[in-house]
Amino acid sequence: MTTAKRTPAQRRLRALLASSALASGAAWGALGVSLADDAGARAALTAHGGVGGESLPAVLMALAALPLGSLIGAPALDFVSHACGRRPAVLAASALAALGCLVAAVDGPLLRAAGIGVVGLGMGGYTVVIPKLAHELAEHGHRRLMPRVRAVSPAGAGAAALIGALGALLSPGQGVVRAWVVPQLAAMVSLLLALSLPETPHWYAAQGRIEAAYAALRRMVGDLEAAVGIDWVMMDTGTLGEQHPIGRGDLAIARVRRTVVAGLLLEVVQALPLGLAALCLGPALLTEAAGGGGPTAVPLGVVAALAAAWVAVALLGTRRHGEHFAYAWVLAGIGASACGITLLALADTVHGVGLTALLVGVDALLVACQFLAVAPACTGSIDPLVPPWLLRSQRRATAALRPLVQLAAVLAPALLLALVPAPAAAGIVLSCQVLTVVIAVAALPWALEALR
Repeated sequence: MTTAKRTPAQRRLRALLASSALASGAAWGALGVSLADDAGARAALTAHGGVGGESLPAVLMALAALPLGSLIGAPALDFVSHACGRRPAVLAASALAALGCLVAAVDGPLLRAAGIGVVGLGMGGYTVVIPKLAHELAEHGHRRLMPRVRAVSPAGAGAAALIGALGALLSPGQGVVRAWVVPQLAAMVSLLLALSLPETPHWYAAQGRIEAAYAALRRMVGDLEAAVGIDWVMMDTGTLGEQHPIGRGDLAIARVRRTVVAGLLLEVVQALPLGLAALCLGPALLTEAAGGGGPTAVPLGVVAALAAAWVAVALLGTRRHGEHFAYAWVLAGIGASACGITLLALADTVHGVGLTALLVGVDALLVACQFLAVAPACTGSIDPLVPPWLLRSQRRATAALRPLVQLAAVLAPALLLALVPAPAAAGIVLSCQVLTVVIAVAALPWALEALR
């Protein structure tokens, strides 16, 4: 379904998709501000195998809370979306995220980790439900929208970092609280926008409520498009009604097996540039390089420059087409991130302004490699090839695999920074990057051939 001009409901839908991505990115950014504000966390992340690693368990607990919460929230809110509707699931995800931000701002490792975990529950709901909304309410379907939606995340992280720095400057000791306000506001905006949208026609049709499905479609696309689109909704709902879990018989089909392997590879490849680790660990490393003393130790201009770089990555990501030259984008992103890791080897040879500039430049490069180059090229690529009866299984698998990949992507760098000397840590990461480039060169052409 296409329209010459977007309706107000379609514009609100796109705003909802953007605000959910902003909330997700801002949660990671606020987590980074929390670590930067904690002297023990900064000491643990820069111990490099020496003294100062006593706070490492608390750091790992905070970093793991968000993806683990997402891992639990995704199946729970997926069930809600099928039993009660897509809109109630989004409302629940937004409410959980907003509530979790209140607790995450509390001083104390256990309470903070619990709050971050509740935020993760909401983020998991967004991961599994937002693609359904984009597919079932958007006139162009979610394959085109979702890569651009995910690219918005660094802007949320940049806003959280900047607001946290401003809060610490204007109200000493309140930087973390101000940072967590950003994802909370984004989640509340998502909640209000979800209230302004109808339930999806697909869910109504699946419940046998055809008149309600047609009314929802009219609200989204207008009378003329709804008259044509209701037939597509009924056909699509019919195929969705034949869902069953993926089994051994499905994997015996070569095309299904190849698509599953391609989806697994592409999901893992998205984390290789370490852009997510740069969002949540970068502020702490930057603060420690500036001499410690909390967020106010880093000049506001430096934080603003880093936040501006993240926002620029997000803006560029929303304007590019992820399906064009996917293989080239993946290789370029992984290769450029390897160059950035190589530059970190110079950290011991520069000090002061030079070290700060190096850390900001590498951080921005890693974020750009993941969210501008690699992630848009991988997001949603296999969806058109998934058999209709396995679509729900594929979405569930993605929602489960993504937080596991995120967990490894943030914990592994944190452990290396804390336990391994800096040159050895850079060497290990660089070796892994080179190995992944080799694997990408060897395996991705075979996997991406399934996407043609």
